[in-house]
Amino acid sequence: MFVPHPVLHRRSTTLTPDIAFQQSANAAAAAYAAAPAFVTYHVAAHVSVPSLKRERDINRSVSVRTRDDVAVLQDLPRGRNQISHAFPIIPTFDALSYFTLTGIAKPHDSLEAYVHDVTPLHYDDPKAGETADVVVIRLRAYRATYAPDSSDAPDGRTHITLDPYQFVTAQSKGDALFFSDLVYDNATKLPVHVGFVGPDDRLFTVDYTTVDGHWVIDRTRYEETIFAPLRIGRVHYAVDATFSNFTFPATAPDPRLAG
Repeated sequence: MFVPHPVLHRRSTTLTPDIAFQQSANAAAAAYAAAPAFVTYHVAAHVSVPSLKRERDINRSVSVRTRDDVAVLQDLPRGRNQISHAFPIIPTFDALSYFTLTGIAKPHDSLEAYVHDVTPLHYDDPKAGETADVVVIRLRAYRATYAPDSSDAPDGRTHITLDPYQFVTAQSKGDALFFSDLVYDNATKLPVHVGFVGPDDRLFTVDYTTVDGHWVIDRTRYEETIFAPLRIGRVHYAVDATFSNFTFPATAPDPRLAG
């Protein structure tokens, strides 16, 4: 996945969407660094494969140790109990980051997914002694613009659309994801929605909420088209997951998460 890199420029005092992106990325990185040690939650996932007329619902209770994404998964109401990664992704995940998304869905088998190699984006403030009156960040890989519904009201939300440049998409791998849009809360700068798109009708969205002062995922959606050999025949599937019932225990909620 390609992500932005900073370039410094002199420019007017107008807050550009590039700077707005930078501010939200820094806020998200700080929240990610301050994640609670343990999180418990309930997740309801719905898998749909329209062309095969197949649907499946998965409900799980999850307890996760956030520092290394080790989790206890309980299939509800009385199904399998296992040690794995947080399902379907760890709720403290920072979508404004470098990351790898693995195994998002297996329509004919179990549904297992996780994110790893997460490195939040962080932009340094201008150094002391900078001669530029204003420092503007330009995203090398993306053209950033404000969406029509974007608001600069203190209690509003900023909405930025992001279009990858052609040279970026041309050099990407087939499993790439590209930023498509970002919505953040103006009061906290924290993202409330991050969207990605990619080849093969790939779509990945992450929506956030704040619970007891912690920034966590509220909902996520993933879509992709899988092609048969020689791209003869295809299957499109979608996975929707909703998170709820968060708690943030100070100690391990399960003995297997201690240590």
